[in-house]
Amino acid sequence: MTGKNKWIIVLVILGICGVVVIEGVVNPRIAAKQTQYEAEQQDPLTHDFAALAKYRSAYMGDFSNLSYLNQALPLNGQLNGYQLYPETFTAQINYRINTSEMKSEELERMLVYNAAANFVWIDNLEHVLYSFEDVQYTLSREAAQQWAGTEMKTLQEPEEWDSAVRKKLVEPMQVKEAFLQIVDN
Repeated sequence: MTGKNKWIIVLVILGICGVVVIEGVVNPRIAAKQTQYEAEQQDPLTHDFAALAKYRSAYMGDFSNLSYLNQALPLNGQLNGYQLYPETFTAQINYRINTSEMKSEELERMLVYNAAANFVWIDNLEHVLYSFEDVQYTLSREAAQQWAGTEMKTLQEPEEWDSAVRKKLVEPMQVKEAFLQIVDN
């Protein structure tokens, strides 16, 4: 066997080993991290708020922006369309789930979190109407600001968001209080 053939065999073996390492070790680790990240995005306490900055808009009428924002928030797997009411600056977000299918604390935490995020990133949005198959909830910017203790657009920095919103949604009693304070109906 010549030296050239030996090099070809060595390179083929290295290539096969490289493919085995990438397909057997590297790609499964990447997939596991991606799966974990996606699972974290369904919980307001672990959601990546900073990733929402790209959806900032001055106007609620920017429908694609509103849609993408809500697709990046918890409960996005149950979305079932949107309706905008520009005369009252209200966005109706429809879900294809009954509220009885979720724990009330989880649902309330998600709704407060999602509404607050909508108010932070969409400047002129005044109300969010969450419509489920069995009930509707309306949350208002004014009540959210009173609950947060500051104007919503000042919460665009993740540190500000965490202290004014996320930390107030940890304990069950805090969640219940926030929900009752922010919901209009």
